[in-house]
Amino acid sequence: MALLAVFLISLTSTVSVVAALRRGDDRLVEQKADQQAQAVVRAIATQARRYNEHLAQLAASLGAQSQLESSEFAATTAPLRGAVLPGVTGVAYVVPAETSQVSVVQAYWRARGVTDLRLVPAGSGTSPHLFLVIRQSFDDDPALPGADLSVVPEAVEALRAARELRQVITSRPYLLLKDADRAEEGMEPGFVLAAPVFATSPAAENGRFRGWVLLGVRGGEFLEQAVAADAGQSAAVELASVTVGDRKIMARWQPASRIDARVATRRPTIDVPLSTWQITVAPTVALLAHRNPSADVVAMLIGTFITLLLMALTAALVTSRERALRQVAAATAVLHADIRRREEVEAQLRRRKAELKGFAGIVAHDLRGPLARISGYIDFLSDDLGSGLDDQNRDFLDRAGKAARQMSTLVDDLLGFSIADNQRITERQVDLKRLVDDLVSEGFSRPASIEVGSLPVIGGDETLLRQVFANLIGNAVKYTDPDDEPWVRVSGRQDGDQWRIDIEDHGIGIPDREKETVFTAFTRADGSEGYPGTGLGLAIVHRIVERHGGDVRISDNPGGGSRFHLTFPLRIPAGLSQLDADPAER
Repeated sequence: MALLAVFLISLTSTVSVVAALRRGDDRLVEQKADQQAQAVVRAIATQARRYNEHLAQLAASLGAQSQLESSEFAATTAPLRGAVLPGVTGVAYVVPAETSQVSVVQAYWRARGVTDLRLVPAGSGTSPHLFLVIRQSFDDDPALPGADLSVVPEAVEALRAARELRQVITSRPYLLLKDADRAEEGMEPGFVLAAPVFATSPAAENGRFRGWVLLGVRGGEFLEQAVAADAGQSAAVELASVTVGDRKIMARWQPASRIDARVATRRPTIDVPLSTWQITVAPTVALLAHRNPSADVVAMLIGTFITLLLMALTAALVTSRERALRQVAAATAVLHADIRRREEVEAQLRRRKAELKGFAGIVAHDLRGPLARISGYIDFLSDDLGSGLDDQNRDFLDRAGKAARQMSTLVDDLLGFSIADNQRITERQVDLKRLVDDLVSEGFSRPASIEVGSLPVIGGDETLLRQVFANLIGNAVKYTDPDDEPWVRVSGRQDGDQWRIDIEDHGIGIPDREKETVFTAFTRADGSEGYPGTGLGLAIVHRIVERHGGDVRISDNPGGGSRFHLTFPLRIPAGLSQLDADPAER
């Protein structure tokens, strides 16, 4: 009882300390993620406010001009070029005009220095028009005035709000006019800042609306400058404009570090006049680089050590020498009994092992028939009743079909694993070049670029060798990023007294720490979670190659992905072709 009490007290204390450490670490992580999200919001808000202030000052300066000329506009907007305003494509002056006024407005601004102005009304009878009469480009694209913004709903909405509210307004995101021809290049949307220009000079025109000054901004460059310092590699950031029933992505900041799924994503917002900016901040593993993941493990080990030490001391105090002697005698008797039973147990284990080796194959074989019938019934129901089912029952039927297909795959792999371990090897000359070409012509789970080099003719079981290359090439095709075209190269050469076959791919690769363990049954490498599979394919490959007297290893492919090295003897050693099971059992 004393030992039990010491154990329970010590164990409870250790668990409490470890739990407290984990809670404290979790709180620290959440606090840091909150601080980072707040810093990102502040950076974006500060940068947006600075853009607004520059544009408001520019609008006031233009309103103070008694008569705006092209040269005066260029001089007034020149300071914007010196300001650090990432993403700004240029600044423009916009005026409204009815259709009947187009020629008059064009002549008016040509007389004021915009000599190449050509107003191009857009739409079919759209009025009033909103013409860009003066444009100053801040990037390499030329600034051509004359475009009509009346057909751009986002710009029209911002211009109207700016005039009504008499303040700087940020539009909802859209592809800027100067980027419209580059839509196929994947240009991110941008937005415009619109500020109304009201006259303050001369006094007789004080308060008269003259037009708008417009600042074009590309969302990606705007976000990159705003969050690069605060987010860096420690967070992925997405900026979106949210209105009722609509959410449009404005820009994304995606660092090289992967997102840490253990930490919740933050979604703070910034209110702007026409919408709400939603900022999605997803911490990456770089944010927690300082973290010591082994602290709780160390605490548990120390607590366990102290617990064992206290139990040992307690046992020394409460246990007498006589009890120790009796325990030794009893343990000795048990040991002798164990030794006597050992041979019986070992013999029984050998029998059980032989039975279990055939178990997987028998089960897989017996399950194939029922599974085929289940799949057939599901297909029948889908074909005959699919149109009459509601969404919920159709979903149930689809799930059942998917589960049946997954079970069928597992059964096939179990049967393959059993065959790889138990089937007698029938040795014959196998042309690996022809075998691989046949596999390529049959195709795999998705289109792939497969290069087949020179391959030898080796001695072995053609059925089993076909399984080896089908599994390895199939894995190379399957475990490739869905956005990339799978690439596989198969080549071979003689290396001393053995054949060496190399299978290279540009797939997701296998971490170094798992290059040995992936050949264990039901083992899958990190990074393969999003791909279908049972974890038996490489175990089958390893067993078949081993039974042919060869070896299989993995290394990193210099071009990305993995390289599998298979070796086969020039001729299967005598006796291996007769292997039905473990050598110890023949």
